Amino acid sequence: MAPNPILWAQASAPASALPIELLGVMVDAGTPSQSTCLIRCTGPAGQGGTAILGAGQHACALAEIKAIGQDAVVVRNLLTGRLERLVLPRDREASAARAEPSSPAEPVPPTIVQASSSQVTVEVPKASVTQYLANLPELLNSTVATPRYRDAGGVHRSIDGFTLSQIRDGSVADRVGLENGDTIVALNGEKLDSLDIVLRILGQAQNVAQVTLAVERNGELMRFVIRTK
Repeated sequence: MAPNPILWAQASAPASALPIELLGVMVDAGTPSQSTCLIRCTGPAGQGGTAILGAGQHACALAEIKAIGQDAVVVRNLLTGRLERLVLPRDREASAARAEPSSPAEPVPPTIVQASSSQVTVEVPKASVTQYLANLPELLNSTVATPRYRDAGGVHRSIDGFTLSQIRDGSVADRVGLENGDTIVALNGEKLDSLDIVLRILGQAQNVAQVTLAVERNGELMRFVIRTK
């Protein structure tokens, strides 16, 4: 049987040199066609705009999304017609960044100021919030968030939160007390039924003093209150 060209490209296609940056992915293993990715256009025409795209859609008028995986997105370069890969920041060469002689100071990490079985309260310096948002790809890829679905009648399903896994040690998610297996079901009282809500709240993060997460852990509902100071 001939190999699937898209699957082959995920492992073998060259990294794309197009002015397109992959910021994050949301992979639906059960229904791959519903997987989406977060793309930023970095060329002059794109002016840094971001978009959530699925297979078949065009990114920055330069590439067509062909397949979305946990670590990379396969695109068809509309200029050359060839398959190429967009990779997540965690899979790019990190040595060049570490070799920079004047790397910016690490943000002051969040501090858990109160913790119980039902609520965790965290304080984050305002300057750290600014630094985290300036490096959005790293923030988004500090953990894998998999959509959890519930039946919405018939053959339709709707997202009912995002379950976390592969949380990196020392990442923001780790430092605020989130654990592998936690499911975030709401942000600031809004049901977490799409990635759009996450991006909108991230965009407002510098202007709000508090973000509240509703999290299911081992069948129990918890609140994570994250305050800036």
